Amino acid sequence: MENEDLLKIEKRLFSDTSKYRDIINTPRHVSQAHTPMTTEDRAAQFSPFAALTGYHQLLAKVGEKYGHKTYPTAEMRHRIRVQLAMIERGRSHPLIKVEYFNGKTGFYEEYTGQLKRIDHHAHHLIFDDGTRLIIQNIRKIKRDQQN
Repeated sequence: MENEDLLKIEKRLFSDTSKYRDIINTPRHVSQAHTPMTTEDRAAQFSPFAALTGYHQLLAKVGEKYGHKTYPTAEMRHRIRVQLAMIERGRSHPLIKVEYFNGKTGFYEEYTGQLKRIDHHAHHLIFDDGTRLIIQNIRKIKRDQQN
């Protein structure tokens, strides 16, 4: 359906106010039995997560952890991809040192281990000991030249 057709349908459905002519200019009813609700209370009715106890504290805690993370530039991401491609072309199970952001602690950490494989589908580095690191969280990769 073309955009022009959609606009015609929208205009036909939502622009005709003729059936509300009798009430359109009447003043808003103010109840004598109930006091008006404050703006804050009205807003709270529609706050989708207000009922979740501790939700805002949890968001603040997660935000605090990720406050230490620096997001890589396009150049840094390219450098990591090139390094991983070189490692894949080299010998199997190389010993590498990786500096990565640990989402559990909220800080950058170093990990050294034998790389088992690169899971391009899940975007993980998988090491011989079972450790899995998310490629997007990697800041630096160093290959051990002695092995």
